[in-house]
Formats: sequence, structure tokens, C-alpha cells
Amino acid sequence: GDDAGYYLAIARNACLGHGFSFDRLSPTNGFNPLMPLLLIPLDRVLAPSYDLVACFRIGALVSWIAVGLSLVALWRLGGRVFEAYGLSGATATAATGALLFFTTSFVALKGYYGMDAFLVLAFTLAHLACVARDGPLAAGAGWALRDGVLLGGAVLSRVDSLPLVAAAFLVMASVPRPGLRTVSRVLARAGVVLAVIGPWLAWNRLAFGDWLPISAQLKSSFPHWNPAQSLDTVLHTSLNPADEAAVFLGLLVALAWLAADLMGRLRPGRESGADGARYAMGMLAVYIAGRLAWLLLFSRLDVQGSYFVLVHPFLALAGLVLAVRVAGPRAALPAVAGVVLLGLALAGAKLKTALPEVRAIAAAQGDEWSIGRRIHDAVGSEDVLYGGAFGLVGFVADRAWINGDGVANDRAYQDAILRGETAAHLALDGVDYVVVAVSPPREPGTEPFAMTIVSHLHGALDSLRLDPTDIVLRERMRRNGGTDLWLVRWAPTRGGAPGVQASPGSGSPRQPAR
Repeated sequence: GDDAGYYLAIARNACLGHGFSFDRLSPTNGFNPLMPLLLIPLDRVLAPSYDLVACFRIGALVSWIAVGLSLVALWRLGGRVFEAYGLSGATATAATGALLFFTTSFVALKGYYGMDAFLVLAFTLAHLACVARDGPLAAGAGWALRDGVLLGGAVLSRVDSLPLVAAAFLVMASVPRPGLRTVSRVLARAGVVLAVIGPWLAWNRLAFGDWLPISAQLKSSFPHWNPAQSLDTVLHTSLNPADEAAVFLGLLVALAWLAADLMGRLRPGRESGADGARYAMGMLAVYIAGRLAWLLLFSRLDVQGSYFVLVHPFLALAGLVLAVRVAGPRAALPAVAGVVLLGLALAGAKLKTALPEVRAIAAAQGDEWSIGRRIHDAVGSEDVLYGGAFGLVGFVADRAWINGDGVANDRAYQDAILRGETAAHLALDGVDYVVVAVSPPREPGTEPFAMTIVSHLHGALDSLRLDPTDIVLRERMRRNGGTDLWLVRWAPTRGGAPGVQASPGSGSPRQPAR
């Protein structure tokens, strides 16, 4: 998907000398740093020629390693939780196996999670497994360092993991018998988290004027809340029905878990480590409730399944525990069977939708890879392209490509849209071609047409004037049921920026980022 393409391109461009940049023209203040920081050295060592296929495979390898680490952490977390809440012996083993099977058959197969979601999963589940074993405030500098690094790593993987940090410290603050030792342990962990994420936040502030990346500002309207808009965003963007159901079910189950725990109806047994399991589940429930409530209040532009990747393991964990608590030990095996069958059904549905995509990729029909290569062949090596949310197409095209939805861009681009100066802004970047997404597909006609450009940050619109006689390539994408991509030659004097001179093939007047 697009997010994977942005990460792959940023890492490869850094290796090629363009800096932390997707478009090769200016630094990108739009993406989280951990994945590129992992990919850059791996690309240098494992793919020193920076071949596109090799870099793609390295990215896939990192994602699958993150999935594997997530499963190890989930195995440890699930085992401790089930033992603490009354599932023992073979029953606990079966429940843990069902939990892992559900996660691998559903979560790990979801392609549009991108790449960073699995890093978030690995860091978060590792922290929860540690809490389940040692409690949220284990004594010792080593434990404070461990907890702070895991929480900070989740934020560097995705900045929208900040609610996880808030949930963790809220649970730490709930530990009874507060005193100087407790406060010092909390402060030690807070110091480590700040040391991990502080340099990145400071770089954003100093280089771009904002603490958070532009992508986070585009996705969330905080502190301005609009439940109606947020609900519409949740229901009509990237989510499928299973994920939409998970949003509301996860919120209800998390709130119910917290209420039952506070009323003393969900206390674990007296086994060793039972308190740790309770704190881990409480931390997860607080995070899920807060994260989903945030989505339903402050969402805009798009909501992706990766935003609540932890909901699915939480629902399986909580469902198995609640089944035993409500219906008794005899309900354990039927509940385990139910989780396994649900995983099979979801995996079957995923494979059913994936097979046509696999065939299309094999036949080079409508997939991002084949389209990107055709765009690469249609333009020159010095040309600059602009348009759309086409991260993977942009990576494969291997050309200077300015991101059109602004997610892998910066605030200056958003401000240009607000002022109605997008054409002039792009002219200064030396844009030679514009990529237009047309859905549903249609014939271009004979009259000039306007490409609408949206700033979700400012709620503003602008447009570029394009001529159908300048279309040099038309491609049909399979995504979203079929979208036409038009590659249009663009001259700024005809695109709404009078007085700005730039000709096709002239390259960019701006210096590439270094």
C-alpha cells in the first residue's frame, strides 16, 4: 500500500543522497522515523546497489520480523493472562494457541496495515508482556529503561501511539501505596520515554515549526472535535465491515472490562503474577478505550485498520476470559473453538480477495508495481511528478514525485493550497507531470479540466488546470474497484501560475535535499 511505498522510498532516497525525503526535493515532515532508520542501514548492507526489488524485499523482511516478535510477545502475554484469570494447564495452552492463530490468520494478513503497524504491535505487546510478568513499576534502573524504550519505540513507530503512553502512565499512577519510590519509578520511565522520542520531536519543531509530523496533523483534528465528521470518516474511508465492527465492539468491550474490574468482578486469582496480568489487561483496555474514543471524536481524512491494530488481540483475549468468567470452565473449549473458527473464516475471506490481486500482479494488470514501471519509462530521469496518494507507485516509478495528499510532504504545501498558490508552489519545484486519479473511470474529453486539490489541514481547496491533449499515459488501477490514472504533461503557465516560467523536462529550480 501507499504507506509502505513512502517508507521504502524515503529509505532508498536517503541512501541515494537525497536526505529524509520522499520527493527528493525537500525533507519530508510527514512520516514516523523508526521504519526508515531500520531500512536505511539494511538497504546499505543487504542491497548496496539499491535495486528496487531488493529494497522492497528488505522492507517485507522487516515487517515479517516485526510480526514474529509480536507473536512471541503475545504468546507470553496470553499465557500469563489466561493463567491469572482461571484458565490452567491444557486449557490455558489451547487458549493461547487460539489467540496466536487468530492474530496470524487475520491481523498479519491485512495488507493495508502498511509496515509500521507491526512495529507498534511488537513494541506494545512486548511492554504488556513485561507488565504482566513484573507489574507496571518494577524496581530497578534496568526495568525503567526497558519500559521507557518499549513505550518510546511504539511512538517512533507511529506517533498516534501517544495514547498508549498516556494509558501506561495512568495505570502506573493507579498503583496503590504511592510514595517517593513509586514517584521516582514513574519519573524514571517518563525520562526514558522523553529521551527516546525527544530528539525526533525537537527535529520536527526546529526544522518545520511543528512538534508533530504533518501526517499526524492531517489525520487528527485535535483539539477541535466533530463527532459527526469523525463517524463519517470511520465509516467511509479505508475500513472494511470487519474493522468497522471492531471499532465499536472494541470500545464497548474495553469500557465493560474497566467497569467490571473497578467493581471487583474481574479480579484475577491468587497465582503468582496475577496482579501483573490485571495491570496489563487494564492498560490495554484503557488504551483501546482512549484510542477508539479519539478516533470517534477527532478523525479526518482517513481511518486505517493500523490505527487500532491492538483491538483484535484484545477482543480475543477479553472474549476468552469473559467466556470462562460468565459461563464457567466448561465454556473454555467452546470459546477456544469459536476463536479458531473466526480466524479461519477471516483468513478465508482475506485469501478470497487476495487471489485476484495476486493474479493481476502476475499478469502486470492494474497493480502498483507494473503501473509504476510504465510511468518510469514514460518520463525522463530529471522530470518531476506530482499528484495523489500513490506511495508505492511513486517508489516503483523511481522519479522525483511530490506527494499530492500531503501525508508525505510538509506544512508549506498545505499553506500554498490555503492561499490558492498551489500551481506557483509546484512550479518552483519544477513539476513537469501531474498524475490525476479518476474514479469512476471516464474518457478525458476534449476541453481543459480542473484537478481539485484539497488541504485537509486547513479545510481549503485549490485546483490545477490541465489539458486532455497533454495526457501521455492512462492506466487502470485495480484499487477501490478500479481507478484511472492519467499522467498529464504540465506547463505552469497553463496550470494557473501566470508569470512563473518552467518548461517540461527542465528539472527543479530548488536544490535537492541533502
